[in-house]
This record gives sequence, C-alpha cells and structure tokens, in this order.
Amino acid sequence: MGLASIYAQEMLGYIVMGFPVYVLLRLLYLGIRRVRPTAAHEVLLALCVMYGIGLVSQTLLPHGYYGVEDWRVYAQTITSSQHSLNAVPLRTIWGYVFTHNDQVSNWGSVATMNLLANVLLFMPLGFLTPLVRRGATTLRHVLVIGATTAFAIEAVQFFIGRSADIDDLLLNVLGVLIGYAALAASRKMSATVPLSDIVESS
Repeated sequence: MGLASIYAQEMLGYIVMGFPVYVLLRLLYLGIRRVRPTAAHEVLLALCVMYGIGLVSQTLLPHGYYGVEDWRVYAQTITSSQHSLNAVPLRTIWGYVFTHNDQVSNWGSVATMNLLANVLLFMPLGFLTPLVRRGATTLRHVLVIGATTAFAIEAVQFFIGRSADIDDLLLNVLGVLIGYAALAASRKMSATVPLSDIVESS
C-alpha cells in the first residue's frame, strides 16, 4: 500500500469519527435557532467541516487512529519536548529534491509525498475560503487566512514535539494559491461558457 493510500485512509477514519458529531451539533443549533438554511449552504459548510477535520488529522493528530497505544505514544511525544525548527527558507525542500537519505529505503517516495502533501492539503483552503467568507474574496484576504492557518499549525506542531518548518509554510501558501487560482478559473469558465452549452456538448 502506498503512502498516499495510508494517509488517505487515516484522514477518512478521522472524518468518519468526527463528522457525525458535527451533524448532531448542527441539527441541534438549527433546531434551537429555528433556522432554515439552503441545501447549497449546508453542503458547502459540510465540505468545509470535513476538510477541516482532514487537515487537523494530518497535521496535529497522531497517525494511526485504531489503538490506544497510538494516543499513548502521541502523549509521550507531546511531553518529551523533542521538537525541531527550521527557519531557513528552502533548506528542507532542497534536501528532499537534491539529497538522498540512505537510512530510508523508499526515500524518493517519502520526499515526494512530503512535498506534495504540504501543497495538496492547503489547496481546498484557497478554494473554499472565498465561498464561505463573504469578506474574503480577494487574493490578499485568502493569502492572509491561508498563511495564518499554516503558521498556527506549524507553531502548534513545535510545541507538541513535532517539527516546525518554514518550508512547510511556503508549500502550504503555494497550495492556497493554487486552490484560489482553480476557483478563479472555474468562475471565469462558468461566466464565459453557458451551462446549457456544457450540457449539450456532454
């Protein structure tokens, strides 16, 4: 099983556990407030929640959610004060691309996965933010939110015994940019190509 499959399964596991809690809380909130939201709004909000759970699961929570032992090791990691910090831009990226770690048998796959994961994990943030926040439709607003989120995650990782890396932050912001660009391109396409033309051509 590839690394991507393993991470995807772990993310899905956390989403399966966390999403029902959100649904119950959301139904309770709507019942108390007696609000009748639109289906489109609820679908978009659900996507954001699932993405948020997935993001946290891959950046702050332990990998391997099946046993108590995973959480015990996670707790020991937090209290061990064993953390690392890289504040030199491009040092880690350079190491992944141009060096080889003989201690890791599948170093190429590990390096590629680390680079791509930092980009891919933040692409939905750049795509979804303008859709859910009315005041955050410009690239500047999205970048501020994306960079702040990435920085907050790196800061928490430093204090829970993991590594904080400025290169992770740079790759995260790149992912936000790509996600924002994808949203802008899709909006431009939908504005220039009528939906009827797309349906007729399909």
